[in-house]
Amino acid sequence: MENGAAMIATRSVVRARATGAITAIAAATAAVAAVAAALVAAPRAAAAAPAADVVIVWAPEHDTAPLAAAARAAGAALIDRSPRAVAAEPPDAAIRRGIDSYEALQLDRAWAIFEEVRASLDRTGAAAATPARLSDLFIYRGAIRTQRGDAEGAWEELVAAMVVAPARVLDPARFPPRTIEELERARRAATARPRVAVSIEAPADCALTVDGAGVAQRELQLSAGAHWVAAACPGAAPWGARVDAVEPAARVRVSAAPLEPPPEAEALVQARAGGASGLVLAEVRGRIATLRRLGLDGRERDRRTVAVAAPAPGALAPLGEALRDVLRPAPRARWYQSRWVWAAGAAGLATAIVLPLALGLSDDAPRGVTIVGPGALP
Repeated sequence: MENGAAMIATRSVVRARATGAITAIAAATAAVAAVAAALVAAPRAAAAAPAADVVIVWAPEHDTAPLAAAARAAGAALIDRSPRAVAAEPPDAAIRRGIDSYEALQLDRAWAIFEEVRASLDRTGAAAATPARLSDLFIYRGAIRTQRGDAEGAWEELVAAMVVAPARVLDPARFPPRTIEELERARRAATARPRVAVSIEAPADCALTVDGAGVAQRELQLSAGAHWVAAACPGAAPWGARVDAVEPAARVRVSAAPLEPPPEAEALVQARAGGASGLVLAEVRGRIATLRRLGLDGRERDRRTVAVAAPAPGALAPLGEALRDVLRPAPRARWYQSRWVWAAGAAGLATAIVLPLALGLSDDAPRGVTIVGPGALP
């Protein structure tokens, strides 16, 4: 009985110690699992922040709304460094304003407006003007000169009007018969002028206008006199000039200045000054767009190339989708961040601990263990 009681007491002690060990191991395993969960969750928390928090865009003539939406969705700031045309009054509207002043008998005001428009057209090559309004400019300039007694100057203005728009017809309800007769005489004089072979040298993708009308050919026959040539070339600033066509031939060379994005070093300085962690440079040249993600050290971390359409609303939508990917790159999981690896490790650890204890607590006494009862000699 005493030996049996001793055995039961001993087994109780062993079970208590084993239970304590298992509890300690369970607590340790839970701690390990918590650390594993934190490691696995860490990339997700990092992915909530954009891979770069500043996006600098250079996309001439494009609507950058798709890029702004992508940056906003990722929590990044967008800076649009695209060149924008200086807002100016359209030439047709300015000419109309001068005509209104003339009809209100404000001749000095009308002349000042026409002089300003004439200087602007010489700089821009009459870009955005229409042949009819361009002709009106010189017709009304001639009318003002007539009222000021400058007959010779008025004649030159009327001939210039017919050189740029030979088919222009005046409304008899708005002009006196004498003005209409003078204009017809100027039309005959302009038609009688010698023709000049004008050759325009420009890149094939440039859109050209001559005297406010679009032209597809580069070799033209124009009446001798003043003409206005404008060119709009992709990736270049607008170009325009007044051309004095003198027989037998004249050559016009379009030299549009290329548009260049801000230097990369300047963008990095802006990003560092703003406390950014990284930046993305988005550039559009023609139909090709490029995204480059840079660290503040200037090293390139990612690059994407996307084909885009000509400038139009939504043309940069594919680039916006690519920007979303660049700002939120998919995290690459490490082997130690896999839940299955930690689950397998925990299961193996638990098996290694519990199995010997289960064997030790079985009905058969474990080998190598001697139980000594009261009064027994060792």
